[in-house]
Amino acid sequence: MTGHSIVSILVLASTLLSLDIEPFRQRRLVVRDKLGPRSALVLFTSEVHRRNGDVNHEFRPDSDFWYLTGHPEQDTRLILTGRDMSEFEELPFKNEIIFAKPRDPRWERWNGKRLGEYGARNSLGFQAFAISDSFETVLEAIIPHVDTLFTNRMDLRNGENSPTVSRQLPGSVPDGIVIVDAGTIIHPLRHVKSPEEIELLIKAVEITGKAIEEAMTRTQPQQFEYNSQAIIEFVFSDLGSKRPGFPSIVGSGPNSTILHYTENDRLMRNGDLLLIDVGAEYKMYTADITRTIPVNGRFTPQQKEIYNYVLKVQQTVFDSVEVGMTLGDLTRIAKNYLRNKGFDRYLLHGVSHWLGLDVHDVGGRGALIKVGTVFTIEPGIYIPENDDSFPEAYRGMGIRIEDDVLMTEEGAVWLSAQVPRGISQIERIMRRGRHGFRRGRQIQK
Repeated sequence: MTGHSIVSILVLASTLLSLDIEPFRQRRLVVRDKLGPRSALVLFTSEVHRRNGDVNHEFRPDSDFWYLTGHPEQDTRLILTGRDMSEFEELPFKNEIIFAKPRDPRWERWNGKRLGEYGARNSLGFQAFAISDSFETVLEAIIPHVDTLFTNRMDLRNGENSPTVSRQLPGSVPDGIVIVDAGTIIHPLRHVKSPEEIELLIKAVEITGKAIEEAMTRTQPQQFEYNSQAIIEFVFSDLGSKRPGFPSIVGSGPNSTILHYTENDRLMRNGDLLLIDVGAEYKMYTADITRTIPVNGRFTPQQKEIYNYVLKVQQTVFDSVEVGMTLGDLTRIAKNYLRNKGFDRYLLHGVSHWLGLDVHDVGGRGALIKVGTVFTIEPGIYIPENDDSFPEAYRGMGIRIEDDVLMTEEGAVWLSAQVPRGISQIERIMRRGRHGFRRGRQIQK
């Protein structure tokens, strides 16, 4: 699977990022074609959130906004229309315009370069550019010419009650305007991945798999969970991932039974299992892979027994995947398998979710598996510490195995097949020793 050639270099802060603008341009064309003559789409990117004091959390663009723009900066907005707006004298664009902050040498000296108008037009291919401060004026001028507004801010009508929106609109959108979630147009497009998107997901999976394998070689008793987390996230960065796609879950012993455990601060002990659920984000697309490993390098007989149940149900689900199924269908297959083994009540979650720009990507449980969709298969068995229906050696044991799957014309394909998941594979890797990182197998960045 090969994508388009790289056609531009985008300056993101002080880092050069290769970006092919054509997929973004084509997506905007598709969306504009879906808008009626009296419809407009208005997208806001994510907000910057305060972490503490005068420090903010890292900014990441809103996924829908990125999908249509490729614009990486905060305080930006997008308007698309189904009608040529240039016939109206007060409107400075035809049918697409992006609003962003202008270049500012003083601000950039502290914070890094902005794209500005030149970057938006030439690096991202936008027809029209305006500074962020003019957004309210342009939107007010559009409102008389539309009756339907698609947006990712469903609270626009109640702007006076929303601190976020009241900074962006001088008043409420009139009652005569129908406000519709922009996802009704964008999410069906995002649901089926293009070849370019699949390439990015494959790289995210490669990075994640190598990080997990490195953690296998270095994890041992009397380390803390965050030591394994640090190994994983170092490899993410070392191989070209800017950040994790979600907070890393690294839970040992009884913490392996907590589905979204992220404290990652327990001292790991001999005989513990360690559940590692992580995903590298690569150019905005994230992997999601889970492996459960023995901290001391060898599974106990009881751990092997439960692990093999999970492994077999995962393979059973994979072998059953067909175009036209839903994720709910896959969960029912897993539940039925485990019910026959007496373990169905210990599967606490659905066994699949969509994957893409978001770790729990758009589509929902009712969406159909189609050629080009990417999803996880992640069964698990979680036996509480206080469950006296099991002998003590089974209690407090959580085992999840999660892999990423692409649906193709020929059938389902494991994207993460290279990440060791069999008991003998894992034990063999953990016996190799923990002698530092193997950094020779770089992924092309």
